[in-house]
Amino acid sequence: MQLEPRKIPAVLAAVAAAALLFASQAPAAGEAGAVRPRTPEAFVAKIADDVLAVLRNSTLDREQKKMRLERELDTCCDFETTSKLVLARNWKKFSPEQREEFVALFKRYLIATYQGNIDAYGGETVEIAGGREEPRGDYTVMTKIKRPGAEDILVDYRLRRLEDGSWRIIDVIAEGISLVSNLRSQFQEVISRSGPEG
Repeated sequence: MQLEPRKIPAVLAAVAAAALLFASQAPAAGEAGAVRPRTPEAFVAKIADDVLAVLRNSTLDREQKKMRLERELDTCCDFETTSKLVLARNWKKFSPEQREEFVALFKRYLIATYQGNIDAYGGETVEIAGGREEPRGDYTVMTKIKRPGAEDILVDYRLRRLEDGSWRIIDVIAEGISLVSNLRSQFQEVISRSGPEG
């Protein structure tokens, strides 16, 4: 089953790719005054709050929002881990150079996919619905995307803690459909036909 982007509201599209359109850019870890959310739930809540603030900000044009999205992706997503999960056993077939190229292309692919939904914001809000610990030290934060006049969309964020204690998004599960699993099946088909060079 394929996840159809047209069914996903702008706020989900943005958050799903960690398209964090911060109203004011948070300091990077280690910078003076940096404040990191202490819990996974607080991390996701901050992302949601900041995304919504920008989506509601009529003083930003589309290009400004896209620029913020791209800049912030690196601070909230672990693209290398997500790439490994998408490629699964094929990761080992890639040379270090091919891995680096795949991660860069994968990031560009996600940005392009979700940037197209920036204009579709329709007053959605995000509610944190709970959280649970996962194997390997991961953590899943459950949310509801509340849509005016429509059913909620259930979205889970799979997070992994980095060595510095900060959290990064490694997968998004919308209505039971994992972004990683969905993309894995697509990329596996290409790789099985063409190999890592494909």
